[in-house]
Amino acid sequence: MSAKEHITWETDLRLFSPEMAKGWSLAMVATWLVMMLILGIVFVAQGDADDLPPLAGVLLAVTAGLWLLGFLIMALLFRGGLRVRYTVSETGVRMDTLDKVAKTSNRLAIALGALSGKPGLLGAGLINRSRESEAVAWDGAFRAELRPQRHLVVFKGSWRSLMLVQCTAENYPRVAARVQAEMERHGTSRRIPGKSPLPAYLGRTLLVALASFPIFALHEEYDLDVFLPLLMFCFALATIWLIPLFGWVVLGSLGLIAFTVLARLLEETPSYIRPGQTFTLLEVMSTEDWLMLGLAGLGAAVLVWLSLGALRGRIQAALMADQGDMG
Repeated sequence: MSAKEHITWETDLRLFSPEMAKGWSLAMVATWLVMMLILGIVFVAQGDADDLPPLAGVLLAVTAGLWLLGFLIMALLFRGGLRVRYTVSETGVRMDTLDKVAKTSNRLAIALGALSGKPGLLGAGLINRSRESEAVAWDGAFRAELRPQRHLVVFKGSWRSLMLVQCTAENYPRVAARVQAEMERHGTSRRIPGKSPLPAYLGRTLLVALASFPIFALHEEYDLDVFLPLLMFCFALATIWLIPLFGWVVLGSLGLIAFTVLARLLEETPSYIRPGQTFTLLEVMSTEDWLMLGLAGLGAAVLVWLSLGALRGRIQAALMADQGDMG
């Protein structure tokens, strides 16, 4: 077999395979955890921690419904399979989505999300649209798991699966041999880091939560709108897991938060004890107030450090690291 020969075939990627079912289930578990993290920190900061257990149950039921709905869509709309085309070449493996239902659904989600002003729907459509063509290159950093019983090749990065390659019964031996030869020739698996980066991602997530908590508590103390710290928190998580450019939103949110807190502290309030006189909250702050303000400032400093680290490339987002692993 020539090293420059391309192997191309079309097939149905089975949506009810163990790998796909596991991936969808883990995505729903992650969705529930993220919702609990975001809402949990808000409820605790506002002193409503007792409301968390029933909230967790409601969110779990909603997530379970979405999980089931996803499988129903796979069965009814996609009929259990997604039509794709694979190309194995001297540069890597490319997967192109051919399924018209999937392509139409992605474009419909983008249009409806934009017209209705729903960023979640718009974002999901854009992400799925960008994944209609994916590729792994031999100069990346991943390994290949061969599963001959299901004619499947699974490319795995440092902490998760990057691509599933569904072969046919006829071409599986040829594809598997080509994959092994190319990966050996390019040293692809030897570039995988020695340890998983997942603990670092989880540690940064915990650090973001701890740094954000006093900022939420400060807004509750001074009766300020929770929107800005919520925006800051969500984009700080996105900076860790998705795209480092979201760090600019975190920095901007922190600037606005600092401005609103300072304006609240310097706002003149009529005195009920001394009619005709006014005072500012800054003038009557207690030791506990200064401690809370100091902790919020420390949390803001941590978030600035994380955001600048991501923007300057010192801290790599999980999604961007995966893209690098794919080559």
